Amino acid sequence: MTRMTPMTSMTQQIRQPNVNGTNGIFNDDFSRRYDAYNSRLAVFGDNLYSLTGLLLAVLPDDANVLCIGAGTGKEMLNLAEAHPGWHFTGVDPSPDMLRVCGEKLRQAGISARCTLINGVIDDVPAGENYHAVICMLVTHFIVEPARQEIYRQMAARLKQGGKLVIAEIAADMAADDFKQQLLSWTAMHEVASQTTHDPEEIRAQFNQKLRILPPAETELLMVKAGFNQPYHFFQALLIHAWIATK
Repeated sequence: MTRMTPMTSMTQQIRQPNVNGTNGIFNDDFSRRYDAYNSRLAVFGDNLYSLTGLLLAVLPDDANVLCIGAGTGKEMLNLAEAHPGWHFTGVDPSPDMLRVCGEKLRQAGISARCTLINGVIDDVPAGENYHAVICMLVTHFIVEPARQEIYRQMAARLKQGGKLVIAEIAADMAADDFKQQLLSWTAMHEVASQTTHDPEEIRAQFNQKLRILPPAETELLMVKAGFNQPYHFFQALLIHAWIATK
């Protein structure tokens, strides 16, 4: 894997190589539509980010926070506003998503406290440098054995006693009630996209493009990576979130 160079200046454009072909999906147009789509689901996202901030309030006043799959910067913006002494590193394989993120960080006046890396977690300098790692809605794209490895990589970059916050799509797709869960999930996407969706097409996407695990299996992956028993603090339909301590 090509080593990516951290982008420490927000005035510099992100021009890094594509990683694993993801930028074909997460291009500039998608990056801007992404925020519009999520804005229609703000009642879910705002709750998740508010609870994340509440649970991470125990971090030091000068905490270093690593955001895996930083996207357009939602968690960085929320936490930076509440904690003016915190510093952030955001990593994402899409230069277009990071370009939008950089614009938002500049507009918020917090770019001096932020470093963006175009790449994946392997491209984050090694060492126990962070008080918290946040990974929102990323891990369900990752299959084994890389799924277990990303938890190990996140643990390796956390200080002892550091916090991990994970949110992902999770479900037991073999459960008797999964059909109802799928119908509810489809209804949510119809609100967000303002178009109709076929639940069976969404099921097929889950099987073909995602790796959906039951919540208990995700918790086991975290424990195997060296975290304590995770606290399952959030659920909105199929979106689950946990916090764990190294």
